[in-house]
Amino acid sequence: MSQFNIQLKQHGIAVLISALSRLPLSVLYKLSDLLFLIFYHLFKFQRRILTENLERAFPDKSPAERAKLAVACYRNALDFLVESLKCWRLDRTEIERRVTLKNPELITKLSEQHKTLLALTSHSGNWEWLQRACAIQLQTPLAALYSSLNMPDIDALLKTMRSRFGSTLIEAKTALPSLVEFSRQKGIIAVNADQGPRPEDDKYWGRFLGIETAFFTGPDKLARLFKAPVVFVRMQRVRRGYYEVDFELLCEPPYQKSGDSIMPAYIKAAEQQILAAPQDWFWLYKRWKYTRPLYTD
Repeated sequence: MSQFNIQLKQHGIAVLISALSRLPLSVLYKLSDLLFLIFYHLFKFQRRILTENLERAFPDKSPAERAKLAVACYRNALDFLVESLKCWRLDRTEIERRVTLKNPELITKLSEQHKTLLALTSHSGNWEWLQRACAIQLQTPLAALYSSLNMPDIDALLKTMRSRFGSTLIEAKTALPSLVEFSRQKGIIAVNADQGPRPEDDKYWGRFLGIETAFFTGPDKLARLFKAPVVFVRMQRVRRGYYEVDFELLCEPPYQKSGDSIMPAYIKAAEQQILAAPQDWFWLYKRWKYTRPLYTD
């Protein structure tokens, strides 16, 4: 495909996203229901990966229980998709109405005691709405790490959408200089920390949902570098289109040089969140792509 055709395709997708974002959420949810019928039942898109993930994470559940859970996971993933499309148009009042922060006073207190906070979350609920809700409702500047796409038009659209309410977007691959600059003021560094690293990346290995799982080492390094307390941001779906968020302090500096407290605390919190509402986590990708080597630290 020529560069012109690629750019034309990306522009077309951007125009479609912009157009769909103008639809009411009630209509977008009907679209979600239609997409469920098409992709889950007709094309069976990502169903094998979803089924395998649930089998690994919940071996004690019966096939019928996992099948029921798979349906709920798939429906919620599609709801996440259409809700994220709506991010382009939702105003402050609507986001505040739909995403309730239950204990923002914890963030206020920690911000008074520390210059930089590290907020870790997982791919549960709607992390796109979560970032905007925190940017709007918290009184502390927010910098969110993200991975850019190989589609410049779509990437630019997402960056504009994600920074609508004042968030600073920082590319994860080249984050350090920007984070050092950001840390000169009081602020929150937000990281969605449950994704798996690439095979060539440094890894932290831990048992997650009963499975030896690789995590990025970045959260541990950032907490130590900026002497930042670590907060877990737990998002819970209350009903369709409505969420509650609570903040949990996981650990605070000073950190021991040889200590191992940050990642285990995060893994435990993320696991508890998933076990409480497994249908809200994003299961439609290969989280466990490779196994832990026999000889590793």
